[in-house]
Amino acid sequence: MSTYEQLKGLKVKYLSADTSGDRLVEGELFYNSTDFGLKSHIAVGAWSAGGNVIVSRFNSGGAGTQTASFVAGGAAGSAYTDETYEYNGSGWSTGGTMAGNDRLTTASGTLTAGLIAGGWNDSNQADSEEYNGTAWTEGNNLNTARRYSGHFGIQTAAVICAGETGVVAVTEEYNGTSWSNGNDVNTALGHIGGAGTLTAGLKCGGSPTSAATEEYDGTDWTSVNNMNTARRADSLFGLQTAAIVAGGYTTTAVVNTEEYNGTTWTEIADIGAAAYYGSGMGSATAGLHCQGVPASSRTEEYNVTTSTITGAAWASGGNLNTKRKQIGGCGTQTAGLAFGGRLGPDGERTESEEYNGASWAEGNNLGTGRRGHGGLGTQTAGLAFGGYGTGYVNLSEEYNGTSWTEGNNLNTARGGGVVGIGIQTAGVAVGGYTGTAHSGLTEHYDGTSWTNSNTLGTNRSSGTGAGILTAGLYATGSDGTSPLADPEVEEYNGTSWSEVNNVNQSSKEGAGFGLQTSAITCAGRHDLDGSAFLVTSEIYDGTSWVTSASLANARGSGVGGAGTTSAGLVFGGDKPDGDESVATEEFTGETVAITAKSIDFD
Repeated sequence: MSTYEQLKGLKVKYLSADTSGDRLVEGELFYNSTDFGLKSHIAVGAWSAGGNVIVSRFNSGGAGTQTASFVAGGAAGSAYTDETYEYNGSGWSTGGTMAGNDRLTTASGTLTAGLIAGGWNDSNQADSEEYNGTAWTEGNNLNTARRYSGHFGIQTAAVICAGETGVVAVTEEYNGTSWSNGNDVNTALGHIGGAGTLTAGLKCGGSPTSAATEEYDGTDWTSVNNMNTARRADSLFGLQTAAIVAGGYTTTAVVNTEEYNGTTWTEIADIGAAAYYGSGMGSATAGLHCQGVPASSRTEEYNVTTSTITGAAWASGGNLNTKRKQIGGCGTQTAGLAFGGRLGPDGERTESEEYNGASWAEGNNLGTGRRGHGGLGTQTAGLAFGGYGTGYVNLSEEYNGTSWTEGNNLNTARGGGVVGIGIQTAGVAVGGYTGTAHSGLTEHYDGTSWTNSNTLGTNRSSGTGAGILTAGLYATGSDGTSPLADPEVEEYNGTSWSEVNNVNQSSKEGAGFGLQTSAITCAGRHDLDGSAFLVTSEIYDGTSWVTSASLANARGSGVGGAGTTSAGLVFGGDKPDGDESVATEEFTGETVAITAKSIDFD
């Protein structure tokens, strides 16, 4: 007897939206009654922005997965580095320093069991080192020193092949202790990519510009189908049967990206910007490409998914009407408030401006011109306090959405970037400079008066803040010693401060906003003398800091900030040329949207 399914076919789910409480499987048909059409969730491959690497560089060794990887060594400008950075699927943090020479290098393995080998530091290198996720340990040397090699496998079963010392065809295998020679590659080239495992490896590309591809079975190399675009192919990742090569160099940097299925190469979505000497890690369905030349800190993630992933990004907003630095700020991305600051020889300013998510409008002025003051609250209930006007001041002013009214004074006058946390009726003023010393002073505001609380663990000025009175955060700043920019971070529970994990890049006079468990610190100045203006931003999840998207405009000297880690705002400050800034930038956090494709039967 025939069944219903044999006579009528399978049921098609009837839904009012592309997603619902029903579990939808990739490829499964459903009818969307709102759009009046048959649809299906179909996985596609696409690149999206990840958090930027802490320092721009190229020719780093990279290995691991998209959510747990590292880059080690490389070159930053003309200098070689021994630094390691780790990626958690969102952003980068600082890892252990290499044990041996600063150098260009290649890598294999995982975040907690990594391997680097060979490279260049004004001469070809034979060093190899092992990483345990925290520290590097010297291992036995390669038999043949070389650079620009293919490198793949795991820490206890790795392969390094070809490369330049002249140009070599030599293959070496690592067993977790020592290197031994294997059979030569068929085409001896440098600047090649490597992927796969010891018994199922892959190499491709090279210099002179080549499309050659070879597979390794643990003993012999076999030439297989060429790539579509001949190139130097430093960024290759994945397996022998599912690999991706991203970017590279022909006679110039290219964006071309190809996927290998174990037989042939197919062009897929390009990376966002042309680059070579980059690093690639992960798989053909969840990969990572970062850094490269032109010098870049850019990170891109490749995902084969039914969702559309949009990476975190900064975008230009409406300019301030009056440019200034050492500005106060509070509010949200669509209801921001900027007040006070300094404009060159004109001195301290009284202007306040309101932001509506698109443009700034002049509001009523502060009663007292000031710079380096603190700000907290909202656009309709803001607070300005402290700062420098005629000397260091203790004055407070409240904003009601229309005008400023003088309130009770701070107990201690201070400026130098005193930080504000919380709201107008439950606020915190912390740190700053009193005119004679960097301060750790903390005061609470209850909407009427200020009372003293416990001090910061480290006296500092010009830091960044986030959170509320009972769950606050103070990050970076200057403690007056060398280096002037301090990476320390402290959390506040409403009573006392406790030290937590440092930011990755110290800074001062930047912007901070968000909550104690979801905060951003960005922009500011770095280096021993505080002169290097930053575009970097870092996100805190309540435990650790990782990098996020970079701003378009480097700025320091008191940048205003407001909002959250999903919708933030920075404005003002000064620029590397010494002029004050009118620029506003809006931050949007990463978003993931489930998408469905319409099925056309025509």
